[in-house]
Amino acid sequence: MDITSIRSVLHYLSTNILPTKFETAQQPEPNTIQLCFRGVDSQTWLEVSWNGDSPRILKINKPEKIGSESTLSKQIRYGLKYMALISINQDDFERVIKFGFAKKPGDEISKYLIFELMGKHSNIFYLDNKHKIIAVGKQIKSNQSSFRTISTGSIYSDPPVNLKKRPTEEESFQSWKDSISTVPESLKCCLINTYQGVSPILTKQLEKFSNTNDSEIMEKNINFISNENLKEIFKSWKIWISRFKNKNFNFSIFNNYFYSVWFLDKEINCENKIDLCTGLENYYDRHLKQRKLELLVKKIEGIIFKQANNEKKNLNIQYDLLSKSENYKIYKEKADKIFATNEINKKDIIRGQKLYKKSKKLKRSRELIQERLNIYKTNIDRLDEFNTLLENLNSLNHEKLIVKIKLLEEIIEEICNEFKINIKRQREDKKSSSKIQSAPMQVNTPTGLKLQIGRNMRQNDLISFKFSKKGDLWFHAQESPGSHVVLKSSSQEASEQDVQIAADLAALFSKAKRNIKVPINLVKIKELQKIKKGGPGCVSFKNVEIIWGNPTRGEDYIKKNLKTVI
Repeated sequence: MDITSIRSVLHYLSTNILPTKFETAQQPEPNTIQLCFRGVDSQTWLEVSWNGDSPRILKINKPEKIGSESTLSKQIRYGLKYMALISINQDDFERVIKFGFAKKPGDEISKYLIFELMGKHSNIFYLDNKHKIIAVGKQIKSNQSSFRTISTGSIYSDPPVNLKKRPTEEESFQSWKDSISTVPESLKCCLINTYQGVSPILTKQLEKFSNTNDSEIMEKNINFISNENLKEIFKSWKIWISRFKNKNFNFSIFNNYFYSVWFLDKEINCENKIDLCTGLENYYDRHLKQRKLELLVKKIEGIIFKQANNEKKNLNIQYDLLSKSENYKIYKEKADKIFATNEINKKDIIRGQKLYKKSKKLKRSRELIQERLNIYKTNIDRLDEFNTLLENLNSLNHEKLIVKIKLLEEIIEEICNEFKINIKRQREDKKSSSKIQSAPMQVNTPTGLKLQIGRNMRQNDLISFKFSKKGDLWFHAQESPGSHVVLKSSSQEASEQDVQIAADLAALFSKAKRNIKVPINLVKIKELQKIKKGGPGCVSFKNVEIIWGNPTRGEDYIKKNLKTVI
């Protein structure tokens, strides 16, 4: 979060929540804390994160209550109980925010919360009136930092002084140009490396706000930018400083990824016009969820890749053993030759018996090896099914991000449970684990029948057995991993059009979705059976009918009948 955005949030807070009573604190993630303040007639929730990738301070809507408690949130909650927030301080372009608390407005400050939002060095401190650290987000040992160590019980010291130049409205164009031209780099790097408060997003904002004839001016070397274009950038620079100093803020967003808090509506056409705090909350909420989703996809891909390699390795070992077991006939023939000779002594008898024994052992092992081969082949096919579910989830954009995240978390859990994989997990919330799980995708057919589509193994199991009734129809791509699709024809007889749409969707949500036509198994629910000792979604069936599904037609139907959400 850039310093201008931080300043805009603090301006809102200073105007609207001073003074307020501290009410509670909770920690939804290891590097994020949520604080609640109660005013005369309203509650205000803040979210502060010292995560190195996305440090931020935001006003948020009331979050879900966390069941389990972290030590930090407990210390803050009990330490600040019944206290009033009476001051919020932040020095111009510094990224250190100080919240002061007293027993009541007008009293001296007796507790502090300090937030340092400085990239990977971000942190949170809970201090007493003598600046002694009571609790800290992350402790820093002497071998981790030569400048300052951070631990509970020590006295808080300020972070290193920012030695970059402070932007001022009084600076002339020539002085500004000379300052950023010391080292010839791209204009973006020159501004970031020379002045306090300049971030990559600010350089993009200056570029968009300026009337230059070069759309990529920030990426150009400063020596190759004309004086006229630099003057246009300088004009925008002065406007930014003025609005920063005078706290003239307004939220604008462009192309779903680029926002500003200092453009005015009349100066630029923006897509959405919403209040600043709501705009920032929505922006960060969406992009943080998108990042989490991408990390979960990579994590699942990594788990599947690693486990598939293990299964293939074990499969090859069994194939080698199987090939060696073919020698049982050779050992038997050798033993037969020994006993077929006219003259045979005790030593030959012992050798012949050993050969027979080895032959029998190898023959018996073939059955066990074959069993293991079937297990490893089934495991590889199963991982292929998980991979298909993951691909299907990424290919369509019809669920909210939070729903996609939930589906991915369930897929990880399913893989880990099925293959007994132990992965490092963050502190889990006891209350959240009991919440309702994700629901299968559901659409209506042209005649109004319901169609259910499983998006993970648990959902496949549910729609095929728990939610289904006698008279429903089950669809799945033939000899291809994919989702189970159930047509709820128990309520009324399905038309040919209903059956065809169900087949098209079964084709779409299968590994064979890139084919023009896909053979689909159509089975009556009463003919479907769960495979004993099989994982969720493993079924067997009798009396199957084969029909052809068209994935393209299925995709068109989904797009028309499900709203795309972001």
